[in-house]
Amino acid sequence: MGRAAGLTLDWSSGFSLSEGTPGAPPVWSYRFSQLRGSSDDGKSKLKLHFQDTETKVIETKELECQILQSLLFCMHAFLTAKVASVDPAFLASIQHSN
Repeated sequence: MGRAAGLTLDWSSGFSLSEGTPGAPPVWSYRFSQLRGSSDDGKSKLKLHFQDTETKVIETKELECQILQSLLFCMHAFLTAKVASVDPAFLASIQHSN
């Protein structure tokens, strides 16, 4: 909505978006297991698609970031580490495919 915000990826609690000052309560938050997909325009807009645990409805959150590629790289690295921590065989499968 044209305001500065901070996206947090927390190892335990998942995704959250806060506006304004550091430590402000999140505008929204979702667990990693609620992420159903994502898309971007390759320039500055990122859409994250989360499924509400109670209603099962997909909710799309759109973010705009001037350094989109850096954000995507960080998110990908974080999520890869999260998957690897849950499934140690994941790392072995990557090493065998190279």
